[in-house]
Amino acid sequence: MSARARRTTAVVVLISAALTASACAGGSAEEEGDEIVITCATCQESPTDPFLQYNFEAATRFNEQYAGEYRIEMLNNANAGSSEDRLQYYQRLALADDLPDIFQLNSAEIAALSETGKLHDFTGDLDADTAWAGTFQPGSLDALTGDDGQVWAIPQQRDPIGTYWNTELWGSVGFDEFPTTWDAFEEGAAALAEQGELALALDGDWATMLTWTNLIGTQAGGVDFLTGEIAGGGDWSSNEAVVAATERLRQWHVEGYVNSDAFSGDFSNAAAAYLSGDAATVPNGPWFVKTNLQTEAAAEGLYESTGYAVSPGWDDGQGIIVVSGAGWVSGATDEPSQEAVMAFMRFVTAPEEALTQAVETGANPAVVVPDADLESADLEPLSAGLVVAAADAEFSYPHVRVYGPAGFGPAWKNLWPAYVNGEMDTGTFLSRLSADASAGL
Repeated sequence: MSARARRTTAVVVLISAALTASACAGGSAEEEGDEIVITCATCQESPTDPFLQYNFEAATRFNEQYAGEYRIEMLNNANAGSSEDRLQYYQRLALADDLPDIFQLNSAEIAALSETGKLHDFTGDLDADTAWAGTFQPGSLDALTGDDGQVWAIPQQRDPIGTYWNTELWGSVGFDEFPTTWDAFEEGAAALAEQGELALALDGDWATMLTWTNLIGTQAGGVDFLTGEIAGGGDWSSNEAVVAATERLRQWHVEGYVNSDAFSGDFSNAAAAYLSGDAATVPNGPWFVKTNLQTEAAAEGLYESTGYAVSPGWDDGQGIIVVSGAGWVSGATDEPSQEAVMAFMRFVTAPEEALTQAVETGANPAVVVPDADLESADLEPLSAGLVVAAADAEFSYPHVRVYGPAGFGPAWKNLWPAYVNGEMDTGTFLSRLSADASAGL
């Protein structure tokens, strides 16, 4: 499974349909050629993960289009999808000089794995093909860029991440639209609690950090923290925006606005609370529609009574998380392999292929797609509507996983339950969070 190119001699039989009957008398023409084979560790079929399934189908289309020239060998990989073990799995392969030629990681994992020195730097490829480089959406490469300007990955998508809300539940407490301030959100949450209903579905991990990010990002100075200070380590307990956001989120647990199993670290628990109609709100990306809301797990009619909105603002400004933090990385080390990798990167980022991914996964393209093509694609209306609404949001900022230290996720999951349960104060929690996250724990 090492990064390599295997040139296989392929016999290509070319039969020209244009040949006349008399010409065919001489038989078919034959050519010999070399085929470069590369490995993909995230191109396997998956009945449950639309991203993996899309990758499989895209690689299949690539193999068909470039038959005889390039071919992707699809590996069966238990760590293909997102998991806590994925980074360590690839770190072990890097140590063994056995990384696949192409695979996908999120930005924090990319930052950590780049430290092994085994990832391909796409900077030269982008510089050599400025026309291709110019097709990417603004900012889509930012989270994939190293401290010294290295581009460690080609972006997979560029998504605004918002909040799904149950219009019937929020309507029952007087909200015809999703609250536009955090104060209004709390008023609605209190009213829902009086009715015995939950305002917010969280998981102690992804969804909880999305909410924490929004609470920080919608305050003055919050964007600076999320795009700068968070990556630099130090003690976050002196940042007023972070302290206020942390204490507010904790209080929602104390007040009973959040599901009681919100510390599992498993998003399926948050999803279940929303899909059953027990919780009025859940934060997640546009892929939630295809992977959850349009499945049998959702209560009947829930899709029709679901809205998708940007985050409330702390005062009068609303915010939106923009994520472009997942991408295709490469462990290819020899020139033929890198040639084939680049052929696939150009193939998979072509506007028509990016649009195919958007339709199949719900995620938004990382490259610019002509407006007419977007309109004719009839994209899922909830997520498409958020893209429009995001343009008017006052604040935009990345998820903490994008610019945060690689160890942020595990550190948060370890410390958050104890903090919410009152076993440490805010200063202690934030100090330990920043220290553990920076240490990669």
